[in-house]
Amino acid sequence: MKKKLALSIGIVLFLLFAIVAYHRFQVQTKGIFFTVFPIFAWVSVDQPVLFNHVRHTEGLNLNCNFCHRYAERYRSAGLPNIELCKACHATDAMSKKPEALKVVRYAQSGEEIPWKKMYDLPTFVVFPHWIHVQSDVDCSVCHGLTSKKERPVKMVDRNYMDWCMECHKKRGASNDCYACHSS
Repeated sequence: MKKKLALSIGIVLFLLFAIVAYHRFQVQTKGIFFTVFPIFAWVSVDQPVLFNHVRHTEGLNLNCNFCHRYAERYRSAGLPNIELCKACHATDAMSKKPEALKVVRYAQSGEEIPWKKMYDLPTFVVFPHWIHVQSDVDCSVCHGLTSKKERPVKMVDRNYMDWCMECHKKRGASNDCYACHSS
């Protein structure tokens, strides 16, 4: 009986400690969790075309700004339009794989690919991509494994305010409220 009571008290104290640690040290706690269980750091996103970032970034040596053309000058990085895809996928001459042939069909019909937006911040948050690009912040800092996976992935381990503030602190960037919460 005493062992069960001691075990119960130990479990309650551990859970209490975990709750306090999570709320007091959220960034560090999440960091430890995602380090121990990295499989939970990202989720696969179903897109109309299973876009292979590895093939484009490493195989063809394209950088992120080639397709996400607005990242250098605007808040939004933007999604590639069908005219950009047509440059390589106008015919099936270069496109032999099933997913690439889907792009050819979109290109030949002139129809835009209905990409699903992977990162959606609350309306009160402003994320100017251009400032991050000009400050030489590599895309992988926020987008993690996206360019290293054959499937589109969304990083869930870094899309929250405390993570951004910690990154700003490390890089000496402003943590003023209006840096990210202004129009």
